[in-house]
Amino acid sequence: MAWRDQIQQGSFRGAAFRTESEERAGGRRVVSHEFPGRDDPVTEDLGARAKTFTIDCHVIGDDYIARRDALLTALEAAGPGLLVHPQYGRMMAVVFEYSCRTSTEEGGIARFTVTFGEAGQAVAAPANAAVGDDSAAAADAVTADAPARFAASFSIDQAASFVEDAATDIVRGIGDVSQLAAGLRGGVGPALRAFEAGLNFLPANITSLLRAPLSLAQSITGLVLAVSALSGGGRRTRLQSLEMMVDWQPTKTEFPVRTPQRVLEQANRDALLQLFRAVSAAELVRTAGALDYPSYDDAIAVRNSIGERLDRLAIAAADRGDDEGAGVFDRLRRALARDIAVRGATLARIYQLRLSASEPALVLAHRLYGGNADQRSRTPMTLEARAAAIVARNGVAHPGFVPAGVDIELLTTTVDSGVLAA
Repeated sequence: MAWRDQIQQGSFRGAAFRTESEERAGGRRVVSHEFPGRDDPVTEDLGARAKTFTIDCHVIGDDYIARRDALLTALEAAGPGLLVHPQYGRMMAVVFEYSCRTSTEEGGIARFTVTFGEAGQAVAAPANAAVGDDSAAAADAVTADAPARFAASFSIDQAASFVEDAATDIVRGIGDVSQLAAGLRGGVGPALRAFEAGLNFLPANITSLLRAPLSLAQSITGLVLAVSALSGGGRRTRLQSLEMMVDWQPTKTEFPVRTPQRVLEQANRDALLQLFRAVSAAELVRTAGALDYPSYDDAIAVRNSIGERLDRLAIAAADRGDDEGAGVFDRLRRALARDIAVRGATLARIYQLRLSASEPALVLAHRLYGGNADQRSRTPMTLEARAAAIVARNGVAHPGFVPAGVDIELLTTTVDSGVLAA
């Protein structure tokens, strides 16, 4: 892969920028001790120094002022946020300092120099990751394009007060459902503080954000990304939290008379929902593409569940006449399907077995998988771990008594030479 193909679109809290150059600084925290009468010092290594990343970047275009203001808002928000570094991928970072330069001789562009520091919790999604490449690339593209698309379709200029009130209610609803989703995932440390900062910023600035659609879109995008970065919960919980956000539906109001203001209210409503659902769906696909699945059947079940959800959203967007919005969900669905198809070749399959007599799970694991087959597996597991997996998958009440006379689910062992089913 050429080096240019590995460069990612830079952004902070969802506010995108174009990178000109970047510099990384780090090292070791070394203390040198010097003693009387001794020529040689003694050095003590206290661990790695906190890494800093200095990025020279810019925003450009006819709407550069809105893009500049969105990036300034992201840089000045409290707490850590999600940085997409052009070279090193996604990580939680804090802003140490920044400068912004504009020139009347060089119009239409704002140049930034920003120094970020690592916040202590990297979000593992490098550009060249072997797992979930298609899903991550599709999610990155959707997340990068969504704010500008929203800004082109949302407006409250010369709108009636009820149009602004309706948009305010939806933005508050987005904050509420994001808070519920974050509660499911839990999380601690910098990622949680980044979410809380975004959650506090959104409702406190709704009035001004509604008049700056790009900044509003960046804030909503950053809130979704912060939820996605929370690391709490298991595989099912991580997916459920994002599914909750994708499925969220505000109370629908029927308009008996479609006046121009009511049409504008509906258009703004559709734009807000499309933005929130598209970014949430992108993070859902990214998460599903990078998860570890115990079996091929589990991976296919997740693929089908998310695929059906994305199909419904695509059809709904097409019914509104939004073919571009429908294409967003279709691209995400196809990217996830490709990733699951590739990974399926290395995942175990589920099969069923009925025991003639009850026996302990550890004995069953040893009889089925043996002592040597597991050593050849691409995902090695001890016999104790396999016994625990049998108990958990089948809801066995006591690991010493796997029941007889009923079908129990077991996993094959995937090895380099093929699939071995005991």
